[in-house]
Amino acid sequence: MVKYSFKNDYSEGAHPNILRTLSNSNLEQQEGYGLDDYCKEAGNLIRKVIKNSKADVHFVSGGTQANLIVISSILKSYESVISANSGAH
Repeated sequence: MVKYSFKNDYSEGAHPNILRTLSNSNLEQQEGYGLDDYCKEAGNLIRKVIKNSKADVHFVSGGTQANLIVISSILKSYESVISANSGAH
């Protein structure tokens, strides 16, 4: 039986394919901050899937940062988010 944990996205190790790809590309010189070839390719794939060639695609470092950006962009200054106590961990 496989046990799944949804504790957070920082508690698990990386999949072997990810580690292999990181190791293989470790010494490649790339631009930073989303301007590298990998982010460009991922952005193009996302645009293709959503069928919007003009969509802006921006990458963030983790789920917490993504949540903060989305929540702060859709809530008015007097609105907030209510979550289960387990959502804060």
